[in-house]
Amino acid sequence: MLVYILRRLILGISVIAAAITTTFILFFLGPNDPAGAMCGDKCTPERLELITQSLGLDKPVSEQFTQYASGLVVGTHTSVRTCDAPCFGWSYFQNRPVRDIVFEALPVTVSLVVGGAIAYTTVALIFGVLAARQRATWVDRVIVGGSQLLGSIPYFVIALLFFLYLMVFWEVIPRANWVPLTDNPWKWFTGLIGVWIFFGIVQSTGYIRYVRASMIDTQNQDYVRTARSKGLSEGTIAVKHSLRAAIAPVVTLVGLNIAGELSGTVITESIFGLPGMGRTAILAFNTGDLPIISGVVLMGCFFVVIINLVVDLLYGVVDPRVKLT
Repeated sequence: MLVYILRRLILGISVIAAAITTTFILFFLGPNDPAGAMCGDKCTPERLELITQSLGLDKPVSEQFTQYASGLVVGTHTSVRTCDAPCFGWSYFQNRPVRDIVFEALPVTVSLVVGGAIAYTTVALIFGVLAARQRATWVDRVIVGGSQLLGSIPYFVIALLFFLYLMVFWEVIPRANWVPLTDNPWKWFTGLIGVWIFFGIVQSTGYIRYVRASMIDTQNQDYVRTARSKGLSEGTIAVKHSLRAAIAPVVTLVGLNIAGELSGTVITESIFGLPGMGRTAILAFNTGDLPIISGVVLMGCFFVVIINLVVDLLYGVVDPRVKLT
């Protein structure tokens, strides 16, 4: 187990290093002119040169990359600016460390994604197991058909309808609002409960069919038939035997989905007005603030690596057939 974890950590570090290099090349060596964008149309050559020097864009590429990469580990400290590690750079337009901007948006996205994952995983397990146990009945057809119908509608359409009718017009569900958990736990909960319900309904559609298919497959395995021959109840067999093996592939899908969402739930945060990393990246894109975009990308890469490791370790816990070596 320890050797496996070390191998995965080394692989993860190499992936992050590759992401840092790629991000620097794409965002900082591409066809962009941040100094000109900050200076404006009526910028004088002297003013443009001063901004270029202040941003460090006049330095050699190797020196810029060294400063960028080392800042992620030890921070960047100069006579003009101070940015503690991990320093993702300096915002061109907000004139403050990207680290602070990303860390302000991170709790919003984490709260949104983790709460939503709990909601849609719970819904998927309940209805997926129910559909598998009621296979070929009207219950199964309604669950599968409803999930397919809901899953065929574009995500942003459902999100807009949910927001406008259930939150704004009818006020059935509290309107989405961000309040830090440390400031007021109850307002934090009520401000996100509506989005979690939305996630539970919409995001579970695909997982319901995965859980159903996995449950049907495991119910035909020899160890399940053996448990049934011993006289165990169907409920005990479903929970202790079938579900444990059936949930393994679902864990992978949920883990990858969480990793992707943590890098920025753009549509969800934009529609519901939540100041998370996705919305922060979109606002930075509109102003051409490349360091913020690169900071969000690197943070997303970090989450993908960590969550992939966690999912692999959970495999050995959830499915006893899997041995991590």
